[in-house]
Amino acid sequence: MAPLTKKKTIVHFTHPGHQLSEVFENQEYLCDGCKTHGIGTRYRCNACDFDLHEHCGTCPMTLSTFMHPQHQLQLVVRKPQGTRQIERICDVCGDHVEGLFYRCKLCEFDVHPLCTQLPQDVRHVLHPQHPLRLQQAPSGYLCMVCQSECTGWRYRCAVCNCIDIHVGCVLIPCDSNSSPSPSTSMSSPSTSRSVKQPGTPQGLATASPFGGGYAYGVPNYFGTAYPYYNYAVPSGYDTDPYNMYHQAPYGSNQQAAPGGGKKTKKMYLIVGKLALGVVTNIVFGAIGLS
Repeated sequence: MAPLTKKKTIVHFTHPGHQLSEVFENQEYLCDGCKTHGIGTRYRCNACDFDLHEHCGTCPMTLSTFMHPQHQLQLVVRKPQGTRQIERICDVCGDHVEGLFYRCKLCEFDVHPLCTQLPQDVRHVLHPQHPLRLQQAPSGYLCMVCQSECTGWRYRCAVCNCIDIHVGCVLIPCDSNSSPSPSTSMSSPSTSRSVKQPGTPQGLATASPFGGGYAYGVPNYFGTAYPYYNYAVPSGYDTDPYNMYHQAPYGSNQQAAPGGGKKTKKMYLIVGKLALGVVTNIVFGAIGLS
């Protein structure tokens, strides 16, 4: 059987009447589907200046995911602002939902299409004994990397339930020479951790065959040909591409308020690095990656 190839043109319900063509431009854009940022390969209508993430253009209308195993999620479009009764928040990243998103109406569970691409399990140098699993857990525990509070979804040891790391902090190189301590509650004295300031991870350019642990397969646009998942930080971003939960420096307990687009503006960078790292069997947090 011949290998499947990506479609060069698509028709999408968010932009009826015109075909969208696959294009590559190495500059930042706002996806007109989910209203979050991207860079590189996308589906575009030049006549209307309309762009879709490659994933938003091809994601299924219904989704079964480990993030919400009770029910399938339905792909829907947010109502215009003037007709909304309530604001909706992505249950995974905590940022506002606009445009295209997945929803479970029964449970009021909402998630950006891009956030569904976060890998279920990652390996980390601070806890090499077990994989860390993306899950929702109680607030009041400190991230083992930045020592700020973890609220909502984070990567946590599914065996020990003692290691918590923010989604964005998984990528930060850490000093693993000191033995890791269990995540501490906000009422306990915080543990000190030597954290190297984030650099640009290297050595993740070659992808092996995809497999397991993803909410919806694995993105099919890995590799150096598709900078949507490369590691350069586009102009207009701060120098800290991993800290999607905090405006303050690492190690500070000051936390940014939810919303405002800060998380989703960086999520497309974080998702790609985590997904590609899992595919290539990377142990995250290793200083050698900086």
